[in-house]
Amino acid sequence: MNLQKDLIDLLPLGEQAVQELLADAAIQKARLRQNGPDTEFAGRTAALYFEKPSLRTRVTFEVAMNQKGGQALHLDAGSIGIGKRESLADVARNLERWLDVLVCRTYSHELVESLAKLAKIPVINALTDISHPCQALAFGLTAREHRGDLQGLTVVFVGDGNNVARSLAELAALCAMNFVLACPPGFELPESFVRQVVPEFHRRGTRFETIHDPKEAVRGADFLYSDVWVSMGQEGQKGEKVSHFLPYQINSELLEIAGSQALVSHCLPAHRGEEITDLVMDGEKAVCFDEAENRLHAQKAVIRRLFRSTGRL
Repeated sequence: MNLQKDLIDLLPLGEQAVQELLADAAIQKARLRQNGPDTEFAGRTAALYFEKPSLRTRVTFEVAMNQKGGQALHLDAGSIGIGKRESLADVARNLERWLDVLVCRTYSHELVESLAKLAKIPVINALTDISHPCQALAFGLTAREHRGDLQGLTVVFVGDGNNVARSLAELAALCAMNFVLACPPGFELPESFVRQVVPEFHRRGTRFETIHDPKEAVRGADFLYSDVWVSMGQEGQKGEKVSHFLPYQINSELLEIAGSQALVSHCLPAHRGEEITDLVMDGEKAVCFDEAENRLHAQKAVIRRLFRSTGRL
């Protein structure tokens, strides 16, 4: 897989590329506000292959293409039937003849990796069960807007060691932030990933920690971050998981323990009253909807970078 051609995960990109993406996302946001839409992507087409429901991801990728003068189309996963009606390789060979970028939101991380290997066009991971790099970039832009330089800041993910937690940890490692996962025992990030990412923190003099006591974990945090306790496709585990996660709700008490400097974000959609309360989510410390807005600008930056790397800009 050509890492310059695709965005599958953040860690392989490296520190410089991630910093450049965040800087360009800020530029794209400012340009839109000052000058409105432009035609930089004129004649370019993105296809969105989505196996999972979506609000923010689908809308922001489609609007990103439209605001830059390109077009986007939605590929119905049931109709295409990758690996059922025809082989994955044949699907990739067809799509690369028509498209300029393929955006994938799937259950299987391996499917996105395979498409990236097989197709000559850029492939973007718009969420898999393993990672969510576009969400992490949107958080990075939001954190920059509210706190300036990211170096030395601490983000505490309160909840399951899931795909969003993994990508936020990668972002934190590359941007010299500290990362803490506050989770119940048994819901940590995979040990194989921890072994991979911890040296990146050590290299920059920052820390990666897993702490099972949420009150201890959040003290002094710059950002508290949450996600649903039960991810898409895991609904059958809800009863079991909720019993473990009840102490890991971001509420007024936990926010007060974190300190007056702490801001709160959530990748959305939120299950209000479970992982986060209405009072916190609608309060002055919440930047969840700033981050949702920034999905648009971060994704423009990703597409621009991949178009440049493949000669499309």
